[in-house]
Amino acid sequence: MAVDVLMPNLGFDTQTGRLLEWLKQPGDAVAKGDAIAVIESDKANVELEALASGVLLEHLAQAEQEVTIGAVIARIGSAADYQPAAPSTPAAIPVTSGSGPRVSPVAQRIARELQVPVEQLAGSGGRGRVTRRDVEAYHKEAAPPPISLNNGTDAHGVKALPRVRKAARERGIDLAAVAAAGFPNPLTLEILDAFSAPSAAPAPSAPTVPDGATLVPLSRMRQTIGRRLSDSMREAPHFYVTGEFVFDAALDKLKSAAGKAKINDLILHLVTQTLSRVPALNATFQDGSLYRHEQIHLAVAVAREDGLITPVLHNAGRFSLPGLAAEVRSLVDRARTNRLSVDDLQGGTFTVSNMGMIAQVEHFTAVINPPQVAILAVGALKPRPVVIDGGLFIRSTAHLTLSGDHRVVDGMDLARFMAVFQEELDRFSA
Repeated sequence: MAVDVLMPNLGFDTQTGRLLEWLKQPGDAVAKGDAIAVIESDKANVELEALASGVLLEHLAQAEQEVTIGAVIARIGSAADYQPAAPSTPAAIPVTSGSGPRVSPVAQRIARELQVPVEQLAGSGGRGRVTRRDVEAYHKEAAPPPISLNNGTDAHGVKALPRVRKAARERGIDLAAVAAAGFPNPLTLEILDAFSAPSAAPAPSAPTVPDGATLVPLSRMRQTIGRRLSDSMREAPHFYVTGEFVFDAALDKLKSAAGKAKINDLILHLVTQTLSRVPALNATFQDGSLYRHEQIHLAVAVAREDGLITPVLHNAGRFSLPGLAAEVRSLVDRARTNRLSVDDLQGGTFTVSNMGMIAQVEHFTAVINPPQVAILAVGALKPRPVVIDGGLFIRSTAHLTLSGDHRVVDGMDLARFMAVFQEELDRFSA
């Protein structure tokens, strides 16, 4: 019996995902857990894993296609169920460049358009596979600074990137006709799609770019971050509690302990212990219903060039401090090298955002990551004056600021979190 492969739910309030590339082709043997496709969500590119072993029977969605959450995109079954495609419609196969690296079909196409030498790339995909992101990153680093929108026009005054002109030639579209129809300059692939639609209408006028400025398009991730955080601030009445904590004894304990745990790992460990005693904050609020979770799924804010991402450390309470430190290193590495799985982005019940690596950040307030009900913001750990038993001392302290959703949690819940965190810090330091 064939198993349907569905476009997964890629996070709260996500309606669609883009299928970037297939890692397995019809007829390929797959084992449960194998990465079979790369999917672009509003947050990041993730690898879609097979939920069953067998043979990939067919693709029901194409690379670069936007797919509704829950739609069937492929099927996995037995070898006896597989029927090869007719010779006239051969299945796409991964492209290689001579004896060089393995290159996905999408990456190969984009490399040709951008004139990127794929043989020089170090692939970040599975088994060293060169992906679309590798090609685009190389092109971004090698490309000259962006030109002003006043440059680069053709004889008809039409502005468009080479790949847009190539797409227009392939579709038989006259770019001058597109511009004459009222669409804004510069022309994009999205404008070509709109022009080709049966009832194409002129798109809104392009913004006027001030002299000396460059228009920077917002990525899908950045647009999603803006929308979700705006919704969070508008719908959830935020309130904040800040505490200062002394870490000298804890730092000495970390130095003497075996393993590679660092201060950020310790804070995440202490947060996990604290949430087990303050379950009111290990919760989500969605569609008017409040859910308190038995397991602590800790979302860790990771900064990337294209925006902030919050991969999830599932069931964080099962780890010792050294074990948690190793898992966090692995999670952050996957986030920064674009190797997260779908599960890595789902199910967070509490978020920690640490900007302590920037010494100038004394403290800050963070916006709650819906549907969670709280988030902890960690400022810089550095020497500060502290009064102890009437005497003035210099101690290594950090300010922690907790944001809460006042619809479902109260000030005492946040205050109790701070008090219990201090108890857990003292217990570790003893």
